[in-house]
Amino acid sequence: MRILRFGSQIGQTVKNVARLKTILVVMGKHGLAEWASRTRLDRLIPGFKFKREGKEGRLTLPERIRLTFEELGPTFVKLGQLLSTRPDLIPEEYAEEFKKLQDHVPPVPFDMVKRVIESEFGRPLPEIFKTFNDHPLAAASIAQVHEASLPDGTEVVVKVQRPGIDKLIDTDVSILFVIAGLFEKYIEEVRVFNPTGIVEEFFKTLKKELDFIVEAGNMTRIRKNFEDRPHVIIPKVFREVSTAKVLTLEKLHGIRLSDHATLEKSNIDIRQLTHQGVQAFYKMVLVDGIFHGDLHAGNIFILEDGKIGLVDFGIVGRLNQKVRDALGNMFLALVSEDFDALVYEYLEIGIPSGKIDVDHFAKQVRELVEPYFGLPLKDVNVGRMLLDLTILASQHGLRMSQDLMLVCKAIVTIEGMGRSIDPDFDIVKEMSEFAKVLLEARYNMERLSKELFYLLRDVTNLVQHAPRQLRLILKKLSSDEWVTRVKIEDIGHLERAMMKGRQLLSLSVITACVIISASLLIIFQKGFLVLGIPILGLLGLLLSSILIFLYFVSYFRK
Repeated sequence: MRILRFGSQIGQTVKNVARLKTILVVMGKHGLAEWASRTRLDRLIPGFKFKREGKEGRLTLPERIRLTFEELGPTFVKLGQLLSTRPDLIPEEYAEEFKKLQDHVPPVPFDMVKRVIESEFGRPLPEIFKTFNDHPLAAASIAQVHEASLPDGTEVVVKVQRPGIDKLIDTDVSILFVIAGLFEKYIEEVRVFNPTGIVEEFFKTLKKELDFIVEAGNMTRIRKNFEDRPHVIIPKVFREVSTAKVLTLEKLHGIRLSDHATLEKSNIDIRQLTHQGVQAFYKMVLVDGIFHGDLHAGNIFILEDGKIGLVDFGIVGRLNQKVRDALGNMFLALVSEDFDALVYEYLEIGIPSGKIDVDHFAKQVRELVEPYFGLPLKDVNVGRMLLDLTILASQHGLRMSQDLMLVCKAIVTIEGMGRSIDPDFDIVKEMSEFAKVLLEARYNMERLSKELFYLLRDVTNLVQHAPRQLRLILKKLSSDEWVTRVKIEDIGHLERAMMKGRQLLSLSVITACVIISASLLIIFQKGFLVLGIPILGLLGLLLSSILIFLYFVSYFRK
């Protein structure tokens, strides 16, 4: 399947010659011409030659790749941002460098924005919105946001997808698949990072972010989850004026958490709000199983009434019940400093890609966390520790899902924000306070009754089908054709060793026979002598010497 896709993607890439040429020019500009040449990528454009600028010596390879991504635009910036959250997939120095990628682009002219909106709804803009500010509040690589009002006067913000961004991304992703395939084929040192798999994961993530209907559904669900927590506000989605490319949301009035100067002048209790925000995050991750995947200070508002507002749900993570339970146990293990339990929860939560040496993994985890023993929990960088543990797990063939990496990234971000506000901020202490809520959610009657129902259903199915399956097994065991196959690891080595032993035994027996025969000939033969030894006896000794030589060669040969 991958080979077929790779071939079809090459055909598609050749059709996008202009974009491919731009990518190659930018790669050459930032000192990546050698990589393009090693992968034969430049050969897809006949007659193409790189113009080397000689700047690569002053920058590291991660810096050059980051600059290349920035210049190539939205798709590559998004890819770099995704990779910055996956130090388990790429070397850490690359992940750290990609965190510097900026998503700021010049705004799209208002005429183009208007054209997108009117095309989506099939009617003039004044019929859809009473007012519409032609100057955007913010502009990013995929969309930009404008203030507006509905016909009834309700204030809203409108997120509009950049014209043509979906086609550009499709073109770039098809080229990225080709580049990834060529890297796997020609550059052995990057093969271990599974470039094609990374592009596949990136493509799925980006497709969701491009569909505002998905974002609207996620926001509606998370808003419902916080109905019982009035201090956390998720903007309302106006479905009647929202499509896959236009998203209309309730406008929040407040101060961004990133606006430190304005916050310092206000009378807001930031520490209390930080506490409420962290508790809200724990609820999303450990109780609800759906959470904001890009929770930085620019996406958090402190509202005029002292509440917290969350915006920009383009990236959302999801965790099933099993993963939520394991993640909750990991946090509780941190609270109790039970690092052995932490190891086994990683084994429970990870996706194995081969045989795992549990004892070696546990030993290395202990070595990693030992420096934290005895430290006050507020001095432990939990997010950094979790990321380091995740990288270690990946080195042992235990891969974490993208959603789990989003959780780790969010914890790192929250810790940074919390400590910038309060030097004594302790995310583990916040976890211990949330433990009561977590236990209540884990053992409430609704969940227990649901799990009991599932258990009874499975037991019923087992009772119904067990007799039939047992009868089939007994019938098969009593059949003359029943064969048992036992697979023993390294059986091939054992077979080869036994074969080698038989060969050496045969050779030694033959050699012994020749030596005995030659000796008898020397003793009893009369006739033609060479050096005083009968000729047949001398030939026997020579043959035995050759056989002994062959014996030693066979014995020591690997």
